[in-house]
Amino acid sequence: MLAIDSLFSSNLFDQLRTIISMPHSRDTPTPSPTGRNLEFKTQGPSAPFTLAKMTNQGQRSSVWPPRKMLTPDQRARLRLTRPERGSLYDIMHEHVGRALYVLPICWTDFHIQALGVQFLESPTIETPVPDYIPGRWLEPSHLAKTITKELHTLVRDNYQLISRTRAMKFIMNQFFPDTLSHADSDIDLDMYFGQRVFRKAVRVHCLWKSPRAGEHSFDSTTTMPSTDLGGRSPSPGVASDVGPNKPILAYLSRRTLAVNRHYLYRVSHGPRDDNANDAVTSLQRLRSKMLVPKNINHDSYIVAAIIAMAQAHFYNDDPSKDYLTQTSRRSNGTRLSIIPPVFRDVKIQIITHDDHNESSPTFLICTATVTAAFLERFMHPNKAPLPQEQMAQGAAGLKIECTPVPFWPILGLKERLAKALGRDIAGEPTFGDPEHIGLWDSLLEPPPAPLPVPVLSSPPRPIPAATAAVRKSLKRTRDRECEQLRPALSEMLNSSFEEDDTTPNSSSEDLDKPILSPDAKRRRTAASTRGSGAAGTTGNSNPLEVC
Repeated sequence: MLAIDSLFSSNLFDQLRTIISMPHSRDTPTPSPTGRNLEFKTQGPSAPFTLAKMTNQGQRSSVWPPRKMLTPDQRARLRLTRPERGSLYDIMHEHVGRALYVLPICWTDFHIQALGVQFLESPTIETPVPDYIPGRWLEPSHLAKTITKELHTLVRDNYQLISRTRAMKFIMNQFFPDTLSHADSDIDLDMYFGQRVFRKAVRVHCLWKSPRAGEHSFDSTTTMPSTDLGGRSPSPGVASDVGPNKPILAYLSRRTLAVNRHYLYRVSHGPRDDNANDAVTSLQRLRSKMLVPKNINHDSYIVAAIIAMAQAHFYNDDPSKDYLTQTSRRSNGTRLSIIPPVFRDVKIQIITHDDHNESSPTFLICTATVTAAFLERFMHPNKAPLPQEQMAQGAAGLKIECTPVPFWPILGLKERLAKALGRDIAGEPTFGDPEHIGLWDSLLEPPPAPLPVPVLSSPPRPIPAATAAVRKSLKRTRDRECEQLRPALSEMLNSSFEEDDTTPNSSSEDLDKPILSPDAKRRRTAASTRGSGAAGTTGNSNPLEVC
């Protein structure tokens, strides 16, 4: 009974009442309702730490409950800031039900709309083309046949990605050897979002970079000089505007992108084939179908490739970092201490082509000038790079100009591509006429040269009279000899075709007998032998009957 009374004593209730009434602020002192001293201690790595100590004067040195000591980085993470209107964080907050923070291979048409990207259709570049001359046959050269074969490789279905990449590198190297002689295949580019980096987020199937400082055109593939291909001189302002060894042009294969999206969401089967989950497979098939763009020329992956190529002009990896951190995807999304670079406008181009269209295939050149304001949106995703008035007008967006260029005819293809790529890659035109085709001599076989006609330098010399008399005497002598031999030769020739019908020992009776064959002779001999044995006095039988 005493123990129960002690539990409900006033001292215990006073202590509980004191703990509950203690404020959570460290600065406001609270007087103690009682004159008792309360001290709570916890064991830690250092000496015991006094959590609360009350005195009769109502002073205290700490509060209850204790607060965890945070580092400056942890405090920055806990600090919530409202994103500015028009920033990337604000866009993701407005469309919270959509998957926007995904890898570029999973981007959809909504990403184009959310980023403010506009695709502008330019007219098809159809000139220059050679003039048709009736009655003239143009014989293609070996180079023309090779380029035609590589163009067919790009659009046919029975070739793999490596063959199409090799064909594209060969064509660009032949047309623009001064600027597009170096090409790398299957390059993975990084994407930066704020202080986070996503390694190998975008893959381009072929990438051309600007020449390095003091570097000359070199490639293992046999090329022809640019003067032979007729054409254009390199622009001297490319290196200063773009910078050395920076991405300027990339090639994307639509067929490969379609295959990657089709097999992106795969459902692994069980140990037996009859355990396939048809419902989940159909759901994943629908997810893959949502990634297919409505307009194949307005692909969201083109936008991602342009952004990654533009960011590569300003972000440089620290060589002191770990190799796995730089090259693998294990570090995707990790926070890095990135110094904000100074952005500027950068021109980026993407080239692709039609598939399954051998009759009238076309190249598609996508040209975009990535502005500094557009790159600032990815460096500071919680801020708007421009005032709200300009953001509302789409000044921080991206405009991509799409220019189709037909394959055929190959005479003039270099000049048509040069118009779409611009002078930064094609260089300045050598000829004043932009419609001039500078590949006639390289793509056509020269006509066969006519056979030389012998020309006598001097008239024939006259034959002396003595020589002419000797030649005439020899001719008469040969004629007389031929006249003497002609009867003997005629008699010999006629006698070879005559038959000797009579012999010296032949009689009139033998001439009347018929001529018998060897088989008839044997039968006649056998019959006469049998007849002489059967009737000795009987006369000889008629030889005609034996035959």
